[in-house]
Amino acid sequence: MSQSYIEAHKADEAVRTLEQKVSLLITKSKEQTGKNENFEKKIRSLEKKNEDLETRLKASTHNALARHLNALLPPSSPHHPLHPLHNIHTNTPLPHFPKKESDIRTLSSHDVTTLLKDLDADIPPASAGGERKSRLKEIIGVGERGSVVGAIKEAGVEGVDGVKEEKKKEVKLPGKATGPPPGKVLPIGPRD
Repeated sequence: MSQSYIEAHKADEAVRTLEQKVSLLITKSKEQTGKNENFEKKIRSLEKKNEDLETRLKASTHNALARHLNALLPPSSPHHPLHPLHNIHTNTPLPHFPKKESDIRTLSSHDVTTLLKDLDADIPPASAGGERKSRLKEIIGVGERGSVVGAIKEAGVEGVDGVKEEKKKEVKLPGKATGPPPGKVLPIGPRD
């Protein structure tokens, strides 16, 4: 065999080795590109989730303040304007939100259900009668349960806008009294 044949054979082997390495690099590059695309999809998904959470947080913050302000409205006047709540998913004002507490009575069942859904609230069954409107009133801040006004009423407090000093009630328990007799002061200090 001649020297040129051996060199040509070595060159052919070197070319085949280089082609295999190039092919392997192309395959790995395609795999990496697929991983990068998958990674970019995951980043976009996380960014979308983050935007959704920011929107929900802003709407929740707005709704908490509006709910608090609505709870401070005088209960004796259901004709005061309500502070509107926002859709929890879009942070936009609710289109059928009642302007006054008295408007809640005139809302259709469909509007009440839509409002509850847009506020991401639990929706009582349709067979529950006025439960959906009661639930809406609670969420708005003007319901008896869960509102500042309702809590004040339950505590028996009235005065400014229906608020007065808390009524003290004497509680009598059945059975024998176990405390000191009236007017007697017990000493405070270590026992002997």
